[in-house]
Amino acid sequence: MSIETPKHRVFTVMVYLFGFLLLWEWLKPLQVVTDTGSLTYFIVFIALSLVLSYLRIHYFITAPVKILFILFSLHGLYYHTGSFFSLTWLKEFGNDLWLNIGLTLGREWPSLSFEYRSLLFFILLWLMTYLIYYWLAVRKTILLFYVMTVTYVCLIDTFTIYEGDKAIIRVVIFGFLLMGLLALERLVQKENLLGAKMSRHRWIVPLTVMLGLSLIVAFAAPKADPIWPDPVPYIQSFAEGAGGSGVNKIGYDEDDSELGGPFVGDPTVIFNAEVTREHYWRIETKDLYTGKGWEQSIPDGQQAAAPFESEEMVPFTTNEPDGERELETERVMVERTYSHVVYPYGIERIIGNEEGYFSFDPVNEKVTSYEGEDETIKLEDYELSYRSPSYSQKKMKAANEGQEIMQNPEFVDRYTQLPETTPQRVKDLAFEITSGEDNWYDKVRAIENYFSKEAYVYDQFDVPVPEEGQDYVDQFLFETQRGYCDNFSTSMVVLVRALGIPARWAKGYTEGEYSRQVDTTYKLYEVSNNNAHSWVEVFFPEVGWVPFEPTVGFSNNVSYQYDLDVPVADNSEVPVPEKEETPKQPIQPEEDDSRAAGSGFSLSKLWDDMQTFFVENWGKLVMGFILLLIIAIALYVVRRRWMPYVLIFYYRRKSSDGAFSEAYLSLIKQLERYGLKMDDGQTLRGYSRYIDSFFGTHEMTSLTNNYERILYGQRQAEEDWPKMRELWENLIKRTTG
Repeated sequence: MSIETPKHRVFTVMVYLFGFLLLWEWLKPLQVVTDTGSLTYFIVFIALSLVLSYLRIHYFITAPVKILFILFSLHGLYYHTGSFFSLTWLKEFGNDLWLNIGLTLGREWPSLSFEYRSLLFFILLWLMTYLIYYWLAVRKTILLFYVMTVTYVCLIDTFTIYEGDKAIIRVVIFGFLLMGLLALERLVQKENLLGAKMSRHRWIVPLTVMLGLSLIVAFAAPKADPIWPDPVPYIQSFAEGAGGSGVNKIGYDEDDSELGGPFVGDPTVIFNAEVTREHYWRIETKDLYTGKGWEQSIPDGQQAAAPFESEEMVPFTTNEPDGERELETERVMVERTYSHVVYPYGIERIIGNEEGYFSFDPVNEKVTSYEGEDETIKLEDYELSYRSPSYSQKKMKAANEGQEIMQNPEFVDRYTQLPETTPQRVKDLAFEITSGEDNWYDKVRAIENYFSKEAYVYDQFDVPVPEEGQDYVDQFLFETQRGYCDNFSTSMVVLVRALGIPARWAKGYTEGEYSRQVDTTYKLYEVSNNNAHSWVEVFFPEVGWVPFEPTVGFSNNVSYQYDLDVPVADNSEVPVPEKEETPKQPIQPEEDDSRAAGSGFSLSKLWDDMQTFFVENWGKLVMGFILLLIIAIALYVVRRRWMPYVLIFYYRRKSSDGAFSEAYLSLIKQLERYGLKMDDGQTLRGYSRYIDSFFGTHEMTSLTNNYERILYGQRQAEEDWPKMRELWENLIKRTTG
């Protein structure tokens, strides 16, 4: 048996000291995130337990000592009336212990007393100190506990108000020093160097210096920006009772008075629809902008609702009826039952609820199903008959303030209303965007396209809530320039209204996700909370309310009549340039190979030198070839992890001409390497929705819409790449994980 020298005892004390400091870091956040008053008793208990472990005192002695200290601590924390040696408090504690054991067996956790919880915490610390002793004295490795401590501090710092900046530095210092000391201890035991002349400070001093230099470099070195969005809103939103986190879950909600803030996706299916074409599903509109959100300008009940029976013509229309359009019928099958009806533009009849009736609210244009006078009924399925509208560009361009409907001041005031607190720079921006247009339609389209041209970003997570006295639209237009559908649609309504053009805010669902082909006519779409959406409706006299989609990455599939009068160009006087003949170049005679012979170059000598080199170094060449082959195979296997960064570097340096199309196709290939391969027969739009559903973003849809516009020649490629680069890089970086 080896004898422990005084220097070795100091070394062992240092090991236990660093273990104690690491365990102490677990207790420090408790005073911040819990109602724990004092940690003194718990810290002293940890120190006592580690001292007893270091002294190697028999368990039959250490166990009673620890039990006595726990009882003494409980008496000092909760029983202040009697002496510690009095049996009165012990009897009271025994009764409390018996009661709480029953509550524990009954899983009534909120009813447990503080005395019982403290007792359980002492038992937990007892187990932890034994594990520390086992790792330090027996296994002589602390890596597992160190990783657990780092993870614990990071989680506490991320999800609570505890600031762990200094704590993580202390953990790194204590942890690395402790792992270095234990590594030396393992080396000493393995090589039997305990009795040898080995100075431990020759190990400790370089370790300390290296750790100090590493910390200095870590503090001084530049820090890269985060690649991934903040994951905290995701995790907090899925935790039950996570109220107060400021993170909402996407979905239809009647209350839109306070807009802003991040939200997380919710794939809960609301309804399935058998449709003939893709279109938006409308629920309601709102007309009163408050500077913070949307409300109704006319209180509920002030205007009488319009009841109608199943299969009757609906008592409203959003646009001028067009009898030439084909009548179509679609079926909605509701998964999460609700009383309101979702319907497409051009709705004519709703078939369902034969035992009740439907009611149309003329204020918000919401259709609700009723069973009695005031009792709503939740439908499981219903059918819709509609004629998909097609809006005349000629009539919309002819719209102006002088037409009859615009002479109705009540209508104009209602749909051009803006709060008095609307900043002037918002109104000035509306006139600046439309300065080159001379009609309503072109002005509205200019505002609709403004957000994509100015590279506004669709973002669900990094979206702030307006501060007190701050306008919701002003914050989005001039400060953040990133948000989701509510930001884009509300901003467009405000900008259009600033020009005196009637507009309102509409909400419902997008077309949903394609599920399957039902038959030759109908396709089945699945609509979930993730498809909840808001957009804009603008009123044009003789046309009606026309939907517009300002949100980057979305398309509402609106049909337009291209009935504008286009002048026919007269090309009769345009001179046709004569075709110039390209002069033929004389054929140059081949150079004489004999020129090389006169230069002193000998192929035979080169061949001999190469043979000699291969004979003398064939072993090194084979090993080098094998090494390069292994490296190449390894790089090929993990290519999906490094290839995105190569592509990012390549396309950042590439000229804008055609860069976006090439980058988009490179992204498709990278997604296939990642495992997200496009199915046979799957459209680009369907594939992009699948990618966005997988990653929880709308980036792929935005890129795909832009690629299709370039593909069909509607936009020039050089205009798109600089604006879409951020979305492309964000998405391709996600494939490295």
